[in-house]
Amino acid sequence: MTAVQAMVAMGTFALSVLAPQLGVEVQALGWLGSVLFGVGALSSLAAGWSIRRFGDLQLAGLCMLAVLLAMLCLAVDAMGLTRLIGLNVTGWSLWPAVVLLGLAFGPETPASVSALARVTPLAQRPWVFSMRQTGNQIGAVIGSISLPLLFLHDAAAPFWLVAALSSCVGLWCVRLAAKTPAPAMATMPLTTATAVPTASLPANGTASPRHGATGLRELANSRPLQRLTVAIVVFMAAQVCLNFFAMSHAVRHWQLPPTTAAAWVAWMQGAGLIGRLLWGYVAQRPGVATGRLLGGLGLLMGAAGLPLFLWPGTPPTVVLASLLGVLGLSASGWNGVMMAEIARIAGAARAGAVAGAVLMFGYSGLALAPLCFAAMGSAIGTSATFVALTAAAGAMGLYLLLSVRRDR
Repeated sequence: MTAVQAMVAMGTFALSVLAPQLGVEVQALGWLGSVLFGVGALSSLAAGWSIRRFGDLQLAGLCMLAVLLAMLCLAVDAMGLTRLIGLNVTGWSLWPAVVLLGLAFGPETPASVSALARVTPLAQRPWVFSMRQTGNQIGAVIGSISLPLLFLHDAAAPFWLVAALSSCVGLWCVRLAAKTPAPAMATMPLTTATAVPTASLPANGTASPRHGATGLRELANSRPLQRLTVAIVVFMAAQVCLNFFAMSHAVRHWQLPPTTAAAWVAWMQGAGLIGRLLWGYVAQRPGVATGRLLGGLGLLMGAAGLPLFLWPGTPPTVVLASLLGVLGLSASGWNGVMMAEIARIAGAARAGAVAGAVLMFGYSGLALAPLCFAAMGSAIGTSATFVALTAAAGAMGLYLLLSVRRDR
């Protein structure tokens, strides 16, 4: 499941880190990101039905097929094959690629949550889910470093690399699915050893078919899930805008060479990988309140982002290293803890469906975030827009801290 997320991340980063070389402006990149995450939101809501219909591991394999097809579109365009047959449509591949990447991006997390919740003890879920979430940083770091370098030698090479790797991971999922019994998602019992039932679950703790495939009923009846949904919208918006626009900001505003800017993006993603493991380890320690930890991470995003993007001119190397590192630890380190908390509240039988419902709202925010960021960036500059975004993440962190304290 870590490899599945890594390939989805590499596919998305193939667009964002190569945007300057491909001549994609910030506004166009915002539209592409909005389409990608809009499709991801819709496909995430359908994840519960897809898991019942195909199985969670099989759904992960289908996500890899979507990444493979997206990369083939981009590779064919980059090779200029359409011009060889008389069609002058360079750049046609961007839109079908983002649709296919959205179809992969939306269901892969619910599918992984479903598969891992079935086999992971409750106490170990924050750590295991955080390990799984490192796939995003693994794919982002590898993509940030390797794809721009490969592009210098051959414009199609980055896309062929991601296509080859995603096909291998897809075959791996199919092999695992053949060895693993399909989950009985509608009848799996919820015990106190595996879940804390929400208010929407029946008193006997059994997830019945009346709950539906989407998980929206549980979300409507659980205040903690609603609070986490608001938090995930804000945190995801901050994370995706950093991932999508940091490269362009570093090149255009900080005047860094593309390869140097890509190295700083890779540094931020590497810190995010460490953060996911670190916060997953911390969350499973006795006496640690997950909600309070998530609130602290929100405050950390604001504390690092505000001075970084308010810095006049190009920040010195030590400032970039420190603040981008803290941003990576916080803005890209919360996901595993959040998914583990959602799975704990939902229960193992409904973890995939409820995660899909929560992520539907999160991905809807992702769909709007790049577009809003691009519009604000054109009006007030990307620095001011990043300031507003990280300030919102800090305010969300404070809200979570106050909510946990009030509940306690």
